[in-house]
Amino acid sequence: MYTINDVSKLFFISPHTLRFYAQKGLFPNITRNEQNTRIFSDKDLEYVEMVIALRHTGMSIASIKKYINLCIQGNDTVKKRQIIIQSEFEKAEQKVIESLRQRDILKSKLSYYQKAIDIGEENITWSTNRNF
Repeated sequence: MYTINDVSKLFFISPHTLRFYAQKGLFPNITRNEQNTRIFSDKDLEYVEMVIALRHTGMSIASIKKYINLCIQGNDTVKKRQIIIQSEFEKAEQKVIESLRQRDILKSKLSYYQKAIDIGEENITWSTNRNF
């Protein structure tokens, strides 16, 4: 069993965000102990992991809630859940491609600056030939 602080450390997410997600019903099975502290099980951690992944794709809280509700309904909703996850997977793939493209632009710019420094042109100015 895990407290909200434990889960926060495990997933590098703030306790405040976890409480917000819990209040929105995204972790349907968490319980509270005698001190009214939220307690997460290993199964709850699977929900946390999925919610975080879906938020990173840009999925709205309302859409995640619909997905979670399908999960609660059980095996009859597997196909619907697969379609949702496939769509989010494709969004994540596009984000990765775009991130790699942006990384390559930055890598190229770093190389340009290093060459300028190596040949003694540390005072690079703006110009129209993309040497910015």
